[in-house]
Amino acid sequence: MDRRHLIAAGAALPFGLSAATRAGGEPSADMATQVAQTATTKATPTIYDYGAVGDGVTDDSAAFSKALAAAATKGLMVIVPAGTYAIAKTISFVSTQDAGRPWGLQAQGATLVSTITNGTDIMSLQAVNTVRYFRILGAMKILGSGKDGNGLRIIAYGSSYFFYNVTLDGLCIEGAGLNGLLFEGNVFESLLVGCFFQDCKQNGAVFAQSKGGVCSAITVVGCFFAQNTKCGMMATNFDSTYGGTTDVRIFGGYCRDNGSYGFYYNNGTSSGAAIEQVGFENNCRSLSPGDPNGAHVYGLVQMRLRNCTGYNEGGGATYMVRGWFSNLTVLDNCDQSSGGAMATTGKSRLAQVNGNAAGHVLMRQSGGGFDVVSGTGCTWMAENCTGTSPSGTLNLKATISSN
Repeated sequence: MDRRHLIAAGAALPFGLSAATRAGGEPSADMATQVAQTATTKATPTIYDYGAVGDGVTDDSAAFSKALAAAATKGLMVIVPAGTYAIAKTISFVSTQDAGRPWGLQAQGATLVSTITNGTDIMSLQAVNTVRYFRILGAMKILGSGKDGNGLRIIAYGSSYFFYNVTLDGLCIEGAGLNGLLFEGNVFESLLVGCFFQDCKQNGAVFAQSKGGVCSAITVVGCFFAQNTKCGMMATNFDSTYGGTTDVRIFGGYCRDNGSYGFYYNNGTSSGAAIEQVGFENNCRSLSPGDPNGAHVYGLVQMRLRNCTGYNEGGGATYMVRGWFSNLTVLDNCDQSSGGAMATTGKSRLAQVNGNAAGHVLMRQSGGGFDVVSGTGCTWMAENCTGTSPSGTLNLKATISSN
């Protein structure tokens, strides 16, 4: 039978059958597979299957805890339909076995409203095994009470437990009593896409070494950090004053109106990590315009910024980047500008140069000028830059270096 006759024969069959059905009405292997896939789709659980009510009044925290436990064990994505879910106690997950299949929550416009007032976290997930592929996908908002703890906390302490390959896509966390998001310990090789962290009482998002665990290889794409009491994003070390997470890569997004630095890197960015195409505005709101300690980005050791812009009117972010450098810091095609009270001070600059004799700040195709801290051993070079420097006014044709 040629292709035209096969199509015609299929069209003549009763509804619900196809030419792939064997003689005698027995379904073919392909059809059996389709039926099995349909049955699997229908069996996908929702949060209501675990006891959630979703009326915005009844406490649904236990339902979410049960759903996460089942999802991790069975490799499920639990659907969370649009609605408002009251959370009066911490949504808690502690692994009981290794998890190696994708699992988590598939949100469809859900809002989790915390009524917690005792400082405990809204959602806490801890690995005491090897846990992979947790994800929150779709559209979910976690709204803090301001008297709770972290909005979402993911933990793996020590050197034997691991929580990695996390994906957070479209997650919004607002008003948490501590940090919006906290990755603590051995949480690594993870991705954040299109997330918002706003109005949290401490930082928008924190990635921290902790209790011997190494947080690393975090990629952040198109995320927003705004109006947090402290920093928009912090990469740090809970075990020591210095050191900590270095390879938090940030691509795109915006960071504005945070009380302290927009981004804070306690150990700088590793050679392969960078901040790219991020806009910064009015950070360091707790400082006065022109304050020499204010910046959109603070880093130790070394930093990499490409195609970033900084602007300040009323905040204290005098510089786009400042810190103490003991390695090469690169600002490539970046620009810092000002208006309002900051412009009046005349102190806004792209960078503040400071560090030891091994440190070097290289600025290329960038605007805004820079300052050099008195007595620093750090060297600098500006290639095709504009703005004010200690050596005079830079222009597009100038290349100036200094010790």
